[in-house]
Amino acid sequence: MPGRFNRLVMRLLKIGIVSGLLLVLLAESASSLPGQKPPYHSWVAWVQIATSLFAIGVYTWYRPGRKPWIAAAAVASLAVTGLDVVYDQAERGVGTAELLALGLLMLFAVRHWDAPPGRWVVFATGAAVMTIGWRLFAAEGTESASVGGTVMILMAMLSVIGFGAYLRSMDKLRRETQEEVRRAERLELAREMHDFVAHHVTGMVVLAQAAQVTATDPRKSFADIEEAGLAALASMRRMVRMLRDDDAGGGVNPLGDLSQIEDLVDRFSREGTDATCFISPELAGAVAPEIAATAHRVVREALTNVRKHARGASRVRVVVAAAGGHGMEVSVRDDGRAARGRLGRESLAESGSGLGLVGLRERVEAVGGQLRAQERPEGGWETAAWLPREAAAVEV
Repeated sequence: MPGRFNRLVMRLLKIGIVSGLLLVLLAESASSLPGQKPPYHSWVAWVQIATSLFAIGVYTWYRPGRKPWIAAAAVASLAVTGLDVVYDQAERGVGTAELLALGLLMLFAVRHWDAPPGRWVVFATGAAVMTIGWRLFAAEGTESASVGGTVMILMAMLSVIGFGAYLRSMDKLRRETQEEVRRAERLELAREMHDFVAHHVTGMVVLAQAAQVTATDPRKSFADIEEAGLAALASMRRMVRMLRDDDAGGGVNPLGDLSQIEDLVDRFSREGTDATCFISPELAGAVAPEIAATAHRVVREALTNVRKHARGASRVRVVVAAAGGHGMEVSVRDDGRAARGRLGRESLAESGSGLGLVGLRERVEAVGGQLRAQERPEGGWETAAWLPREAAAVEV
């Protein structure tokens, strides 16, 4: 279970970092140079200790969107350094743990460079980190100690800034890739609209032609034509909504239907994997075209993920079955293991870095369905979607 393991490792790492910072703060507060009292004898040191605990707390509970707390920690540190300059110049200050915590917070500030309250937070945090050096080295009484300490802090801070900028560039690249996928999906939806509307209009024409050669009640024929026309309008509205939605997205695949799923599985099986398919007969002719295309998309994406990420998959089972009176379930199960590499399939599903699954989930939810992608208890992987047979009506 790579996803859970990664989360556990990150949690343990953070606990270790916070514990280390607290131990450094405790040791620094109780230690002293020969002939000097420990810092905790000074009231200024207690203010510095409180500021250090505040900075450590901000790091502990930091999440994206809480950048103002970084600004508060930086401003508090600058204020406490000023207090130390005015009231306690001769005594060694407390600040190592605060310096380390602010360095970690600077990493977040650089990564979220444009987030509120603004870019000035990075400069304020950098100023706080540099001025803390005064507490650590000014009491040594030698110029070499101050210069050497300042250079070390500056080099460490530049390394943190560089790593934060790298993470920011990776975040930007991921957003741009997702936007490109969304634009491609909108183009694909525009192409599919023609096929959906053509399907419904063809049905209307057939109904009108049948009414001309049969002796049925005209009102019944008009009612059937009206029903087909309303279905066509609903289909167009759904497609227009997905085209207008800024969050619509995910992968470009050819339009497909339930009958093409068997061909898809057959082609997959010919590539060397034992793949079988079952489609419930009662679904024939009972599924709206856009729902059938979404089901085809689910199977296609799931089989692609099996090919890319499943090691040793010998069997794949595709089932499209009725679920209740108004729904259907599409499931793809395999017996493979997660591929070694940067990310396993569970990590891709949970972190959202698998753009195919991201777009597939949005596509399924756009027609009123639900998608799940998870590891099976008995081994292997399952991608399953519940879909309504008829998508809910949408107002433009």
